Amino acid sequence: MAYDDYKNALTRTPVTLLVMTLDCCGNSFGVAPCTATGEPCYNTWHTCKDKVNYDRQTKDYRFTSSDAALPFKDGERPYIKNISILPTEIKNTLTVNARAKLSLLDEPDTDVGIDPYVDQRSSVQGTFWKKLLARNPNYKARPATIYKGFLGLTEAEFVKKFPGRLENIALGRGEVRLEIVDLLKSLANVEVPEKLDIKLIADIADTATEMTLSDVTGLDNPAGYVRIGDEIIYYTGVNGTTNQLTGLTRGYFSTTAGSHSANAKVQKVRYYAPANPFDILKEMLLTDAGFAAGDVDSTTFDYWRDWPGGEVDFSAIISKPTKLDKLYFEIVDLLDCRSWVGEDLKVTIRRNIPNEPGISYHYLTDEANIAHNSAGVDLNAKSRLSRVSLYWDKTAIGKDKEDADYNRIDVGIEAEAESPNDYGETIEEKIYCQWLRSGYLQEELLIQFVTNFLARRIFLRRDPQPILTLDIEMKDGDIKTGDPLRISTDELLNVDGTSLDRTIFQVVKRDPKGGKITLKAQRLHDRRFCFFTADGLPDFGSATDAQKEYGFFTDDDGLINTEQGYQWW
Repeated sequence: MAYDDYKNALTRTPVTLLVMTLDCCGNSFGVAPCTATGEPCYNTWHTCKDKVNYDRQTKDYRFTSSDAALPFKDGERPYIKNISILPTEIKNTLTVNARAKLSLLDEPDTDVGIDPYVDQRSSVQGTFWKKLLARNPNYKARPATIYKGFLGLTEAEFVKKFPGRLENIALGRGEVRLEIVDLLKSLANVEVPEKLDIKLIADIADTATEMTLSDVTGLDNPAGYVRIGDEIIYYTGVNGTTNQLTGLTRGYFSTTAGSHSANAKVQKVRYYAPANPFDILKEMLLTDAGFAAGDVDSTTFDYWRDWPGGEVDFSAIISKPTKLDKLYFEIVDLLDCRSWVGEDLKVTIRRNIPNEPGISYHYLTDEANIAHNSAGVDLNAKSRLSRVSLYWDKTAIGKDKEDADYNRIDVGIEAEAESPNDYGETIEEKIYCQWLRSGYLQEELLIQFVTNFLARRIFLRRDPQPILTLDIEMKDGDIKTGDPLRISTDELLNVDGTSLDRTIFQVVKRDPKGGKITLKAQRLHDRRFCFFTADGLPDFGSATDAQKEYGFFTDDDGLINTEQGYQWW
């Protein structure tokens, strides 16, 4: 029987499987190319005696439920006591990432199957986890995946439930506590560009066209960029034997060429060449973070890249190590998007828009779908903005959040919202953007992008976006995080006291609990965007919901309908 057959069976024994992947050396101790001698290591970086020849490979460690028999009898350890998975919650400008917490048993261990040289040891002692951590203190950010299945299934038939990265392992009395974060959270463990311990070997003048370094390992090859002091230098050749960079172009990206002394720090520079921002996001995930292609919903990234089209290219010069999650979500925010790990376990993305031609909705009503007395409302006043200041055109070596290091500032203001007759206060959002700068793109295109971005930001967030929490039955379990909904409910009312009718919401959190699913759904504004479409659509009064997604119609009198505050995209 397959997983679904066991799931529906009257009697079954559920099993959790954790596969934890740590680094190991691919060499054999004392066998060329390994030159180490004496007491063998444990084939880990921390215990390696010949780090020059260390060959980084990976080794899987497999753990299953402690209250079930071994499902595969192939080296897995029945250590898992309990597990909880906290779901993703997507918000206006960030993602509260999912995480899994596990408690696992610890016990004395013989090292069989763990230590490749156990037969050469005079004695073996200690518990499994304490030894594993002593040998692998660099476990953080290594892959860890949780699967669910049943006794009787093969390992290949277990279903993946949570792919992530190890965040923390804490020792307790006879057990350990593991915390695994989802793929997007793991971006915080990646720095771009990576930190390298490289220095100048000898002084160089401001006109030098080559330089000798202490090491060139980790630098882009054959061409790339480095920073020394306040100068960025482009090179076209790397000699790994002499540790030289050749073909230097000095004072790159509007920096100033200067002389530099021996022992000056040399920092790798990451240059994101002009490209569509959605493609840069995929590059960050697949190249910088090293995600597998199957972990990224590239089809959805490509869909939003091409819809509705017209994005300007982004480009950035990152001249000091920066957390990759910061760079990633800077772009997500500038695109008016949200990004999260979906229920299909892939990193996905969606634009923050209240209407989209061709969209399909899930429909929920108090009577048919929402569990009785389960609903609650957060008016979400903090979601409101009245002005947005965008700092852009950053200097190549400037600080990320230093006003003076940006050459341009544009401000979008909703003056009416700040007036005494409306909200009567100023709520400002400051955005520092290093992805738009003068020189690589026609100035008018950059200015138009900035203008449109500010207008859309204020248009969508001048009023609060309430969040409705509710329970649904498993029959509606195909509703996923990020899905658009139309909800009819009396939990929120219209100004005339009537219930909301087919009002648009978006699922921002999905949390299965027993036989029910708790949803958090954020209301999207009735104000919509306009999109050009073909002739032949009816007037607004007789248009279908699908046709109204275009957002531009005439009333029956032939005049433009302004009832819902449409704005051109």
